[in-house]
Amino acid sequence: MEISLDLLLPRDAASVPATRRILDAALQTLGVDEQICGDIEMMLSEACTNVIEHADDGTDYTVRATIRDRRCLIKVIDAGQGFDADRVPEPAPGDEHGRGLMIMRSLADDVRFLGSTEDGALVSLEKRLSYGEGTLGGLLVAESGGTDMSEADPEVEELASRMFEAARAGDTDQLAAYVDAGVPADLSNDKGDTLLMLAAYHGHAGTVRALAERGADPGRANDRGQTPLAGAVFKKEPDTVRALLDAGADPRAGTPCAVETARMFGHTEFLAWFGEPADPADTPPPG
Repeated sequence: MEISLDLLLPRDAASVPATRRILDAALQTLGVDEQICGDIEMMLSEACTNVIEHADDGTDYTVRATIRDRRCLIKVIDAGQGFDADRVPEPAPGDEHGRGLMIMRSLADDVRFLGSTEDGALVSLEKRLSYGEGTLGGLLVAESGGTDMSEADPEVEELASRMFEAARAGDTDQLAAYVDAGVPADLSNDKGDTLLMLAAYHGHAGTVRALAERGADPGRANDRGQTPLAGAVFKKEPDTVRALLDAGADPRAGTPCAVETARMFGHTEFLAWFGEPADPADTPPPG
């Protein structure tokens, strides 16, 4: 069982309760225990509030929530100035500064703060789920034979690490064997980079084709909105670009998209493949 929510939100305080209600509705429908729902509601509120306080004026932010069997993973991504969570001191009694980070760390089973002052920030929150007897979530997990990946042992984590390295190295046979054995084709790391994304960025067209044939999404963006196609254009990998286009990747998706990337670096041959003029001024008017 997997449920995914991807919300692009304005940097406005009203977005916090709206986001909370949307996720809570999904959790309640599945029958997640009330205490866990409350913990998720509070840590999500703190993560969103932190973005509103620290992101640049006028910028949007993204909340990406995935409920997979007995695990809920929430990523809150902003395009603002970012911050170093390790340098935020524990709040003194009565002091609000640092309180949100303390709440997130205490309620989440795993919390990670990624990013920099140049790239903005990503807050990743993970919470193990439990369902009441006879609930929809419990039945779906039982039917799917869902494994609690939130309690993955070191061997499972080591396997995932090997797969990401195999994608970077273009070890097609190894990746294909694991995916054929049941590993998700769209397995992603803590930055949202899928196996296909890593293979594309490192110029392994054959690996990209093999993963796409096994159901990997050629257009799935990472947590920064970057797509495999834009990455292949940036690295100037024509075979990989062609493999992604053949698999159905959209050159106009992502931030920046592949078309914008090609123009930025003067890769006119890719623009021709995308059906775009080298000079955007030559684009005919709509209609």
